[in-house]
Amino acid sequence: MSADTDVDSPARSASETATQNGFAPPQRSHTDEPRRERSGGESDPPEQPAHHATAAEFFAGMGLMRAGLERVGVSTVFANDNDSTKAALYRANWGDDVLTVDDIRNLTGDDIPDADIATASFPCVDMSLAGNLAGLDGEQSGLITEFCRILAEMGARRPRAVIVENVPGFKTVNEGRDFAQVVEMLRSLGYSVDSVVVNASAFVPQSRARVFLLGTLGPRPALPEPPNQAGPLRLVDIAGADGDWWPPDRRDSFLDSLSPLQRKRVDAWRSDSRIRCLGAYRRTRDGRAVWEVRSDEIAGALRTTKGGSSRQALVRVGQGNFDVRWMGVDEYARLQGAANLHYDAVSERQAMFALGDAVCVPVIEWLGHNWLTRLAA
Repeated sequence: MSADTDVDSPARSASETATQNGFAPPQRSHTDEPRRERSGGESDPPEQPAHHATAAEFFAGMGLMRAGLERVGVSTVFANDNDSTKAALYRANWGDDVLTVDDIRNLTGDDIPDADIATASFPCVDMSLAGNLAGLDGEQSGLITEFCRILAEMGARRPRAVIVENVPGFKTVNEGRDFAQVVEMLRSLGYSVDSVVVNASAFVPQSRARVFLLGTLGPRPALPEPPNQAGPLRLVDIAGADGDWWPPDRRDSFLDSLSPLQRKRVDAWRSDSRIRCLGAYRRTRDGRAVWEVRSDEIAGALRTTKGGSSRQALVRVGQGNFDVRWMGVDEYARLQGAANLHYDAVSERQAMFALGDAVCVPVIEWLGHNWLTRLAA
């Protein structure tokens, strides 16, 4: 995890920052820790800001950026996505008062209400091998330029803070030129821009590093240090005991596909007195489909469940037993910090697709406590 600050950051006082940004998100708690969900999915009530900050949410998906911002008292006044499945989940959880389901290319600055913050969790497919590393030239990831166009069209009304999110490959694809291009587009609109990489593993048992571009009009606050894991987080603590565990023949095929090193590890864990839960993905190695099991007792990054290699399996091993099954929507939701939301508006597979394509809620909450608060500190 890392934080990058532009070298041309101007010095400023706290009062200058507050005046420049014109809104005051909630003050950071004395613990600096995000709110944890209680058992049963209940949460502590959000802190209330001195001025009720508002957000416009682009590439909104099912609304997990909104879920994180609401935890720090920021209300969403506009949301846009072009996926009907994600829109159905958004409506089920947030209603459709602020939701516009349309291609972002059809929107103009005049369509966007006044807001303090604009967020963009733009598509990541072209930042990865799945999208042939097309970067901003790709049909999906290139849509971030439409977000910048809309900000430009808003003129003096454009939000005073911007949060742009994507996978770590965003910083490296095309030798970093695409990342630099987006930074420059935001700078051309008057934003000072920093970046930080935050891994969801600081909050939930899921390895999910994401890059955040944080932009402000005028002077900007010091960038927070990325969070460290607060305590032991293990997949076994969120995995359900029930589920469609695979029958012996399928389970044995799973074991037979493991490499010798992986099989040796699994056999050792099987004889241990401690129960472990581990994430596993199906891979193609030398033209052969195999399974690979993580050894760190956390899940790999949840994905969109497109294709067999994208869906994650759950391995439960120990006390002489070995079991495996697909992860379910409840586990996906817990791993994204979104167990309290509703998913029955769509199929389980569709809900897992939306969750795999979303931000992790406690990560956004952390940014709210540790960055948005500093805009008015």
